[in-house]
Amino acid sequence: MLSRRRFLTFALAAPFIGVAGASSGPPRRLAVLDWGLTELILALGVTPQSVSAPDWYRKLIGTPELPASVVDIGLLFQPNLETLSALQPDLIVITPGHALLKPQLERIAPTLTLPTGSLAEWRISLDKLAAVLHRETQALAVLAAFEQAAQRAGETAAAFHRPLLLATPVDALHMRLYGKGSLAGDVLARCGFSNAWRGGVNTQGEAMVELTRIGAEDAGLILLPEEGLLPMIQRWRDSLLWQRLPLTSQHQLAFPAEKFNSGGALVTATRIADALGQIVTGWLHG
Repeated sequence: MLSRRRFLTFALAAPFIGVAGASSGPPRRLAVLDWGLTELILALGVTPQSVSAPDWYRKLIGTPELPASVVDIGLLFQPNLETLSALQPDLIVITPGHALLKPQLERIAPTLTLPTGSLAEWRISLDKLAAVLHRETQALAVLAAFEQAAQRAGETAAAFHRPLLLATPVDALHMRLYGKGSLAGDVLARCGFSNAWRGGVNTQGEAMVELTRIGAEDAGLILLPEEGLLPMIQRWRDSLLWQRLPLTSQHQLAFPAEKFNSGGALVTATRIADALGQIVTGWLHG
């Protein structure tokens, strides 16, 4: 009798029986049209043959490292179909956002559509990729690393009695806040912290708000800087507005030195959990 895990693995992989190369093993020549999915595939120990705008992956996400040998196949939603066809991929990995492009891509190779965005969606994508690529052991290691980081942060959360705001500054007056359904917001909840933002969010689990709207919040504020924002954040902290608002002038304000991107996947989630634990531990003992 098949175990539940073996049955699920077979069920996930079944649509790819007959994919080029599948008879002798998993698909090897992968084309990937999303940076978060690129992160997941690299975390499984697989190097894609080609990726959309790989230099931007390196700039915005960067971990795991993307080898220089990976071929650039154009923009995320406007890939170079001629280049892609010449590469003869075994499988093209896409998101639901590529639905209109999917018929053109399927003339080149089979496609695998995977969900992205929330923590739950990235877990689903990890499981499906693990089944298709025969990387179940590596997938368990990716999940274990995240759960361990979340558990460590959770031990800190138990001793911290204020809610937190996780945000990325857009400019000196606006913040992008992360709520339920965003990767950062879901990691915050998984670690056991209370999210101070209870307002509405968009389909990505994010909310764009003016700083003055949240300036009086009694919450710790952690700013997750994206590429290029760190120098600007430092300048904004010197502005009169930031110095006068309770939220941005308090002791419990932090921004990690390393970059984060909201398009990241489970490796990014692990890094966020680690950052949360380290920052709040510093506040508790500072």
